[in-house]
Amino acid sequence: MENKRLPVATSLLLSALSVAAALGLWQFLATSGTVAPELLASPAQVLNALEEILRDGYRGTTLTHNAAVTLGRCLLGFGLAVVAGIPLGLLMGLQPRAGAALGDIVQFLRPLPPLSYMILLILWFGTGDGSKVALLFLTALPIIASAAMAGVRLVPRARILVARSLGASAPQVVLHVVLPSALPSIFTGLRIALAAAFSTVVAAELLAATDGLGWMVLSASRFLRSDVILLGILILGLSGMALSWALLLAERRLVHWHGRG
Repeated sequence: MENKRLPVATSLLLSALSVAAALGLWQFLATSGTVAPELLASPAQVLNALEEILRDGYRGTTLTHNAAVTLGRCLLGFGLAVVAGIPLGLLMGLQPRAGAALGDIVQFLRPLPPLSYMILLILWFGTGDGSKVALLFLTALPIIASAAMAGVRLVPRARILVARSLGASAPQVVLHVVLPSALPSIFTGLRIALAAAFSTVVAAELLAATDGLGWMVLSASRFLRSDVILLGILILGLSGMALSWALLLAERRLVHWHGRG
């Protein structure tokens, strides 16, 4: 079956219709008595909660502060993983001995549920941002390293041989042949790692935090504030979409040749 892209107008229309349908179902469930009002706030109540928090804050914190804290923790841990993970993956892909020595460690960490060692990190770094950033770093690192290693191993050997025959040095081969060829795989790993880090930071804030969107959602649940809970969920979803779009835009600019005939 041929894969055809929808026109932009059609895509936007379908997206708007699906969002409208979801809002309509939400409104029906919240106002028809199908779900108890204290368990599911209506869209109007969520908007009122947004106005209230923007005006008065939530338990001594502002919405802007909580959103910035969550995004800051996520981007810091993810950024550190990018800085360490891409060179590590390139090294593992280029040097068989490094791949053999480090591969099992990376593959051990990759499927390990991040929250399984959250308590250990809290014991080491305390309940502050240090333990959360370390958790996000360990969550994203094996994903990024594995993607970079796989990207290197997918580089056609003929490209490397041609570059060497033209007199390119080893660093030039890595910089101008291996890295560009591996970038599509690396960006795939970055998108997966960013999604994993974002979901993990929220879970970490549910366990031990005094601010952040995850903390706000957990705090609201203790007071049955479903309007604040839903507001936090909506902001988290929109924030995650924005991060994903930003990374996709960076990929399109940096890997502009990928997918072209």
